[in-house]
Parts: sequence; structure tokens; C-alpha cells
Amino acid sequence: MGIEPEGPTDAHKYVLGLLKLSPPEGSRSDRLRLSPECITRSLGYKNSDYLVRICRELQNQDLIEREDPGYYEITWRGRAYLEGEIEITAE
Repeated sequence: MGIEPEGPTDAHKYVLGLLKLSPPEGSRSDRLRLSPECITRSLGYKNSDYLVRICRELQNQDLIEREDPGYYEITWRGRAYLEGEIEITAE
């Protein structure tokens, strides 16, 4: 499965928006990296399997990437999509 022909769902956009956030000031990292379980809890979803699927779909579009096993971060394409600079279509 992939992103629907109508484009990304609210869940796709929520995941991108969460991963776009900056880490706290003074953090040793300049990017936020989260696991699907953390994304699920942070966004108030009950089913992490659903968010794992959403993350895979976003990864297939190069909007997020797996930094370490089980952790995702936003890519430049993901930021460009949120800024309205590019459009995402179904695969």
C-alpha cells in the first residue's frame, strides 16, 4: 500500500509535522528522531501498527528516513512538502 491518489492523509501530515519539530535547546542533536511507538503516543493514536504503515508510506516517498533501526526523521523533501514547495502524488 502507499499514499492514496487523493494525497497524504491527516495522519501522514501529523507525522511529518511532529518530526519537523526541533529538539530542545541544548540537545546534543540538531534533528528529532522518533520511534513509531513514540509517534503513536505523541499524536494520540492507539494503534502503532497503523503508524508504522504511515511511516513506511512516507519513507517510500522520501519524506522521512530511518536514521537508526526503528527511528525516523524528516528529510528535506518532507520539510519542502510541509512548506508547500512540492506536491506528493500516489505511487
